[in-house]
Amino acid sequence: MTTLIQQAIDCSLKCLWDEAIDLNLEILKQNEGDIATLNRLAKCYLELGDKKSAKETYHKVLEHDKYNSVALKNLKTLNLAVSTSPNELVREDFIENPGLTRTSTLIKVAGREVLATLSCKQALILKPKVRLISVNTTKGIYVGTLPDDLSLKLKKLIDSGYVYQVCLKSATDNMASVFIREIKRPNKKNVLPSFNRAHIKFVL
Repeated sequence: MTTLIQQAIDCSLKCLWDEAIDLNLEILKQNEGDIATLNRLAKCYLELGDKKSAKETYHKVLEHDKYNSVALKNLKTLNLAVSTSPNELVREDFIENPGLTRTSTLIKVAGREVLATLSCKQALILKPKVRLISVNTTKGIYVGTLPDDLSLKLKKLIDSGYVYQVCLKSATDNMASVFIREIKRPNKKNVLPSFNRAHIKFVL
């Protein structure tokens, strides 16, 4: 049982939601009232956009523990959600590549009714503004803004011809972090990786 639980947790950490669902269901066959497993299962459904199954599972949690804070909080957030349509996900995993990838916590994040609709690995887009860069869903819904220093850096790189892929790494009801990957560089001599410490010499 302990091995199954750890495998389920590991799959969730890697955003392997389908595999995590199978493992959590297997655990529940042995202990159908395992509250921690039910909460993990509901989270998996939520990440895959299956909000109906997520709600049903959270309600099962409350049948065993009517004051369970995790289930109550998530049910409240689900009821505030502005969208139930599946989100577009990227296929790549969160593989750190020195100089080419960056994880960033967003500032000025959207309200929890928006954050509740987001999914791990959901595809997002960068929207450069006058000074900062906002991060939106592919449907144009505002999620948050990159920090000032990163916005300034990426604005210059984007203007120079760099292209990026962005996806959601994690989100709560008041926080969101994104994973940024460089996917194209300008066709010029001596260009450097986006997140190489020396790249600023190129863009300035």
